[in-house]
Amino acid sequence: MRGEILSYDPTTGDGLISGDDLQRYAFTSAAAGLEPGRRVDFVVQDGQALSLMVLRDGPLPPAVYPPEPDLGLWGYFVRCVTDLYIQGHGRARRKEYWSFALFQFLITVIAFMPVIGLAIADAEMGYDMEAWGMAWVCLVILVYLALVAPGIAVTIRRFHDVGFSGWMILIGLIPYVGGLFVFIVSLLPSQPGANVHGAPPKGSSSLQTRQDRPA
Repeated sequence: MRGEILSYDPTTGDGLISGDDLQRYAFTSAAAGLEPGRRVDFVVQDGQALSLMVLRDGPLPPAVYPPEPDLGLWGYFVRCVTDLYIQGHGRARRKEYWSFALFQFLITVIAFMPVIGLAIADAEMGYDMEAWGMAWVCLVILVYLALVAPGIAVTIRRFHDVGFSGWMILIGLIPYVGGLFVFIVSLLPSQPGANVHGAPPKGSSSLQTRQDRPA
């Protein structure tokens, strides 16, 4: 297996590699030449990178990443609420973040529409719909709460994608200013090239390098 060193602490010997298979592998080594950006060959065992070998000492060629298929708006949303439900590591391009935000909004609005109908039936038609209305409101709240975790996870990945720490989403808790900050970050382009959170997310275009335009 081959990959690129994302981070390395020479004091402890601990580091992280982004493999060519787009997976990340931790390693511990005291070998010379292990610095971020270096291409290395290694053996994978139990999710760890072993037997590291620096491939070259000169200037590194641009890293080439295989294309990731564009899942479309609905596809990105489904992935956020299934495979990546609580997964905050990795990166999310703008399209993935806004796909989730779009369908989260639509689902919440559509779920509340029967509540309005029940209220009209109760007020205008004289039917006692209070019990049904409360039950449906509880259901809507459960649906909304179910979307909170993937919403936080995709926001963290969006922050990772522009090179920020995921902990910076806590700024969003600051009244007024926090929401604006999160909104601005959600509009920023992907950080070109790999960062400490992994390889850059890609669309359906051909192979991309570090210098390619962001997603």
